[in-house]
Order: sequence, then C-alpha cells, then structure tokens
Amino acid sequence: MPRVPEGKVRLEAYIDENLYKELRRLVFSKYENFHGVLSREVEHALRAWIAMHTQKHTNLKVINKPNPQPKVYEVFQQVKEYLKKVYGYDDVGTERQIPRKHLIAAISAVRGTDARTISKWMDLFMKYKLVKWIGGEVFEVL
Repeated sequence: MPRVPEGKVRLEAYIDENLYKELRRLVFSKYENFHGVLSREVEHALRAWIAMHTQKHTNLKVINKPNPQPKVYEVFQQVKEYLKKVYGYDDVGTERQIPRKHLIAAISAVRGTDARTISKWMDLFMKYKLVKWIGGEVFEVL
C-alpha cells in the first residue's frame, strides 16, 4: 500500500469512466510535473463544491437548499393554474396572499383529498419556499 502523506486521507469513489478519462487528460495537460496533480485538482474541485453549498458569512455552515425537485415544481404549477382558473387569481406567483382554504382546495383538486396528501404537498411547498405562511389562515404564493 502506498505511503499516505501526512494530513491526507485516501478517498475512493466510483465515477463515470469517460469523466475520469477527461479529468486525467485535462489535469495532465495543465501541468508539466505530474506528481500529485490529480489529487491536488480533485481537492480543489471538492473545496469549490463545498464553498458553493455553504455560507461562510455566519458561524454556522448552512447547506444551501437545491431548487425544487421537478415533480414538486410541476405540481405547484398545476396548483397555481387551478387557483387562477377557479378563484380568478391573475397574478398568482407574484407574492399573492391567498386564504389557506383556497390553497387546500387547489391541492385537493390536483393531487387528491386525503389529509396526508394535502399535508405532504403543503410541507413540500413550504420547504422549497414556493408558499409562505403569513399568519392565521393566510399564505403567500411566491
């Protein structure tokens, strides 16, 4: 087993073969001395990825949430279309405040009336910041 440099750990991962070949080709074309450059570039890529997904201006490292999953966004678009068609909200999606019962009715029409289904979609919409609870029975559709 090769000697591991001090302060380093061995990382094993399975990646696409073509991606690996492209990475090697680019890294080795970038440097004249090949010793340790692949490790250095992978380490640099990991640091960049971590920086993109965390916030350093606070003491806490907060993982930036990804955009909504396509399925959640698709259902949300259907809910907004229902709100527009049934309740006449022309500007739904431009920070429009609506009653909770209208939002529940739209989810029921699009996904089903089971309480667990409604709760699931309300939670997902709030998780991905597609709707925001204002207070009482009022929600804001973002």
